[in-house]
Formats: sequence, structure tokens, C-alpha cells
Amino acid sequence: MVYDVIIIGAGVGGLFSALELAVKGKKVLLLERQPVPGGVVTGFKRKGFTFEASAHIVDALAQEGEVRQILDDAGVSQKINFIPMQEFGRVIYPEHNLLIKADLDNLKSLLKEKFPHEQAGIDIFFRQIASFYRQFDSFSNWPLPIWLKLGLSPVLFPAIIKTSCVTLEQFITKKIKDKKLRALICTIWAFIGQPPSQLSAFYFLIVLRGCWLEKTAYVQGGFSQIFKAMVERIRESGSEVKFNTTVAKIITQGKTVKGVVTDKGEEYLAKAVISNANAIDTLTKYIDQVALRKEYSAKLAQMEKSISAVTVYLGLDVSAKTLGLDCPLMSINESYDHDENFQRSLVGDYHKCNLALIDHSQLDPGLAPGGKSAISIMTLDSYANWQGLSPEEYKKKKQQVGQIIVSRLDKYIPGISSHVEVLEVGTPLTMERFALLPEGAVYGYSQTIAQSSINRLSQDTAIKGFFLAGAWTKPGCGVHGCVVSGKDAAGLALKFLKHK
Repeated sequence: MVYDVIIIGAGVGGLFSALELAVKGKKVLLLERQPVPGGVVTGFKRKGFTFEASAHIVDALAQEGEVRQILDDAGVSQKINFIPMQEFGRVIYPEHNLLIKADLDNLKSLLKEKFPHEQAGIDIFFRQIASFYRQFDSFSNWPLPIWLKLGLSPVLFPAIIKTSCVTLEQFITKKIKDKKLRALICTIWAFIGQPPSQLSAFYFLIVLRGCWLEKTAYVQGGFSQIFKAMVERIRESGSEVKFNTTVAKIITQGKTVKGVVTDKGEEYLAKAVISNANAIDTLTKYIDQVALRKEYSAKLAQMEKSISAVTVYLGLDVSAKTLGLDCPLMSINESYDHDENFQRSLVGDYHKCNLALIDHSQLDPGLAPGGKSAISIMTLDSYANWQGLSPEEYKKKKQQVGQIIVSRLDKYIPGISSHVEVLEVGTPLTMERFALLPEGAVYGYSQTIAQSSINRLSQDTAIKGFFLAGAWTKPGCGVHGCVVSGKDAAGLALKFLKHK
């Protein structure tokens, strides 16, 4: 048979593409090389503890959130138990320890209390980002062709144009003069992978809104429950999902996509194809046209991949709350200079690099055996720090890094290092091996000015009917970004099918 759309990869982007198309009556075939959905956002178990492989929080899952609304409209939310989250978490610096609640007014009041000399600058900053959000929402919801909206943007949406052309550091320095306050506001740069001096102000503001300004929710049983429910809904809609199936080639005829071939030689035909696999492999390895692969290889070689990460997974034999962890998430920053913090990650300074800790079992006690905790600690890291190690050296380094990071936590959660029942470490090599992320680039392409907003890799390709989804393409990294990417890719496929 010929499917309407074949989707390569059941990561976040691929799943939301498949869901969007399936509930609209299209015959979809979703192919995934792993035995479970979710990509890098999957979960796993060790000795009774359930860990999130990579996601700390997923924004926009509260009742009014965009991701929640998509799940509601597709009939998925009724299959999931959402656990409301009222706060982002605790943000720690050498001279500050603040509890950030997901509330704009609370955040403004907190910052003014801690930095009374910056009250005017704080007001200006928040007025300007409020203007940005109004314009961004109007731009997103305006039912006009994208080319027309872009043409009108300098007049109707100047805030979008402005933030797309400056770094976060350039944007915030004009409003906030206190370096420590700027550092605090920029804390979540680590969830995007670029320090403020390199990070696009445009994408930072989008992520800031979801992390610090709007409430969200967790999911009972872990985020993987969303993906399982989505697979169930896709199948209920008459479409197919096949796991343990690896796509090896994308078939074209002339300038039009025709289908895919698996590594076992199975051929599946479709009117359109969406790839949620990483863009580099998709465009330089899978396409069956040699000349086009070479063309894309030259283009993509000029683009900058994001940094990778190390994650330490801890199963504690006690509740972390009894040790003093008073909220689910903690961001630990050893310096107010984020360029310095980023450099520490690049060189593998695990004694001083930033740490982001999440105790999902505080939100859902069922993730750990009774009275215990399942904790994940992430820090950014360079692929180069793990290259060329022998198996013995690699194993030894993982153990050393895990011990260094756990020991550091004793300063903030006294006694935690003496209650470790499970300790496992995921590295950039882990991400490359299991998620097929080149050099473990967990955020796809870096969110620099040159690779953000309208400059991001297009979801359209040189092949008719062939589209991209995921963190490597528009709009960018993060679960929410990949959700939007998947939904937009589905929209491109629907438009193509309609004209075809």
C-alpha cells in the first residue's frame, strides 16, 4: 500500500507529527528504531527506580498550556494523569539562594526585593518582554502566509525582529546593569545550551516564558506515559507504529519523495515523508541522491552543533526531602559569569560546572520504592572530553565524574552522598550511541543568532514532499520546541498532500 505520510523516528517531533496527521484522517506509518517511543525524552528503570533519561521539566502542560491543548484536542489527555507544578525550583549562586515560582508578578517582586537599586531596570525589562510575547502571539496566530507575515514584521512585529538580531547579553545589558541580577535572569541558558554572550535573545525569551512565567505539570509515571498514550491514539485513528525498525534509505523519484527502505530491505511507499531523525544523517546519509547528499554535506558542515551533556542518575535509600531538598528542582551555579560556567563545561571541570538537579519522585512518589528518591543531575559537557577513551578508561571516568558530582551535592543537600543506592552516568557517547545524536549534540544545532528564528534550518527540503522535524530544525530545542516542530511539519505535509 501507499501511505499518506511515513514518519522516521518516534521522538517528540515525530510523535506529534504522527498524532496531528492521524487524528485528521491521514494514513500514517511511524517507524522507530528503538523498542519504545520518546527518543532522548524516554525513561528507564534501575532496581525499582524510574528515571527520566533527559527531560527535567516540560513546559506548557498546565491546563491552558499549548502542549496540553494539543493533547486535549487529539484525545490524548484523558489517558494521562497530570500532576500540577507550581514552581520552577531553587536557583543557587554564591550569594543568592532563591525559590523561583512560575508566576510573573512573584518573580518581579522577588527580583526587586533582592536588587532594590535595579527596580527601574526590572520594570523596563519585563515591559519589553511582555511586548515581545504579545507580538509573538499575534504573529503566530495571524492566519496569513508566512512570507507575508515576515514581510510585515518590521512594521507590525518590531520586537520579534529586534530580539532575533541580538544575543541575550546584548538584549539584557541595556536594561539591567547589575551583573549578578543579569546572571540570575539568564539562569536557564543551560537548558538551551549557549551562554548569554552567544545565545539568541529570541529563543531565550520563548524558553523563559515556559520555565519561569507560566505554570506547567508533570505526568504520573513519567513523561514516557504521554508518548505511550500518543502511540495508542495514533493506532486508534487507523495509523500504524512500528518499533525496532531502522530506516536506512529515503527513496526519491526525480525531485519527489517516494518512500523509505529499512536496514532489513523492507520498502514502504508514501506520498510524503517526515524525518524526525537528526538532520545531519537524514540529509547526508539517508537520501538516495548522491549529488544532493554532497550538497547538503557542504551546507551543514558550516553549521555549529550544540554542546552535549552528562547526566548522573541517583537512586537514594531515603527521601531527598528528609535531607533538606525542599523543592523538586535545583539549579546550582558556582559563578555569576556564564561565559566562565560554559567554559568549565567545555573543558570538563566537573568540580565547578553548573548543575541542574531534579527529583521527579517528589512530584510522583511512585517513581521510587517506598520512602526513597529517584534523582537526575545534568551538566553540560563537550563530546571531546570523552573521545578516544578505551573501554576501561571510559568506565573509570564515568565513575569518577559521578562521584565528583555527588560529592558536590553534599554542600547543598547534606549527607546525600551516604545514601546512594543506585548510581548511573550517561555521557555524550551515550547520547550518540542510543539517540544517534552526532557528537551527542543534545540541543541539535546551537541557538546562535545565525541559527535561530528565521535563520534556523528549514523544515522544508530540496525534495518535494519531504520534511524535517525535531530539535535540529525550526523552531529549536527543548520538548516544547520539538512539539511545535512536529506539528508544523505535519502542517507542511497536509498542505503538500492537498495540492498533490
